[in-house]
Amino acid sequence: MPRHILMVLSLVAAVLGFLITQQIRTVGFITKTAQMQQGQLLTALVTQAEQRDLAMRQQVTQLQGQLAALGQAANAETIQADLNRVAPLADLTPITGSGVEVVMHDATKPAFPNEPAILRLVHDQYVLRVVALLSAAGAQAISIDGQRYTATTSIFCAGPTIRINGVPYASPYVIRAVGPSGPMLKALQNDIDIQGWSQLVSIKYRSAKLLQIAPYRGRIAFSEAKPAKIGG
Repeated sequence: MPRHILMVLSLVAAVLGFLITQQIRTVGFITKTAQMQQGQLLTALVTQAEQRDLAMRQQVTQLQGQLAALGQAANAETIQADLNRVAPLADLTPITGSGVEVVMHDATKPAFPNEPAILRLVHDQYVLRVVALLSAAGAQAISIDGQRYTATTSIFCAGPTIRINGVPYASPYVIRAVGPSGPMLKALQNDIDIQGWSQLVSIKYRSAKLLQIAPYRGRIAFSEAKPAKIGG
């Protein structure tokens, strides 16, 4: 083959290689940007929900104090009615309805040769991610292994267990959410993190026609926050 033809082919191959490399980089950048935007949106939505729950619980605390101070006063019934109205929003009453159930198990065998044992465990970030996705998709009430999820719920790993509201739980972890099952299932199905973790541990989810979520029964205390004055 003539030398000039070889040079032309080499040049064409180099240009094609450069274009392919740039395309790969562009797709990677777009994907990364989309993931960052999705994460920011989820964070904003969950923060908004937590702020709403915190405000409702502060209102419940204030109304409970007023009710105790008034005793048998004439407007005690009105305050009790207000308390009954906001208590469900503050996670202090049981909730029943349709929604989604998520069950996460530690893996029983490695996903690949020489896999570190720590990768076969369900971690707190898995639970937090599921809760964030469900909240952003419209969940009205969430429980984790029977513990009601609230604005002040703590979820963190403690050895092979996960502590939820200060109580240690081991695999499996059952998360129930009352709310629109369609959007919640779609959020779980389309999440890249859930898809990836499902290759290491068992993550199953389904819609449920009837879920019962217990109220929050822990101590309500705020170290910095104080109830806001309602009305004039």
